[in-house]
Amino acid sequence: MIILIGGEKGGTGKSTLTINLAVCRAIDNKEVLIVDADKQGTTNLWSSLRNEKTINPQITCIQKQGKQLHKDIISLSDKYETIIIDAGGRDSVELRSAMLVADKFVTPIRASQSDAWTLDNLEQLITQALVINEDLKTFIVINQGPTNPAISEIEEIKGLLEEFKSFLLVKSIIRDRISFRHALKEGLGVIELKPFDKKAINEITELYKEIFK
Repeated sequence: MIILIGGEKGGTGKSTLTINLAVCRAIDNKEVLIVDADKQGTTNLWSSLRNEKTINPQITCIQKQGKQLHKDIISLSDKYETIIIDAGGRDSVELRSAMLVADKFVTPIRASQSDAWTLDNLEQLITQALVINEDLKTFIVINQGPTNPAISEIEEIKGLLEEFKSFLLVKSIIRDRISFRHALKEGLGVIELKPFDKKAINEITELYKEIFK
């Protein structure tokens, strides 16, 4: 299975989702490869830290960029049961290339109007990719959502997303919890971080089930 995490806007937590989904997958006894196609290299730095600390399960991460990324992914797909691609937050040749071979495309957005505005262009990219990759499934994840239930931004963004028919809005909402940041700097996924943040664990576990199960 090839999962692509990407979008047209930076700062929405794509690398954090990539890392946490990869950890969930590895703990589920699946062989997983992260392909860091983002020039910022966040997932690769996290993987290096994890390897230095010899944290198990070990997760392989490689850096691949360029317009031939889809060919590299195809060549790796026979070696790994699951490939998760971190394509970063912009319309790039890496994003467009990976969309040609991905089984599922996951776009995290924050509950803001500025994030919703990027979806028109992203929908056009998906339409183009579907010409070649007819089986591509696309998902929207509300990420870094406010933890205060009194804030109505999440319900507002759900209303805006109804007009986009190319995306399936997943039920799981990932909130803006500090435990995700703490786990990242320790080379961990949030489900491994102690003391356990039960709310964060439940959120990422439910998202994992929706994407993979």
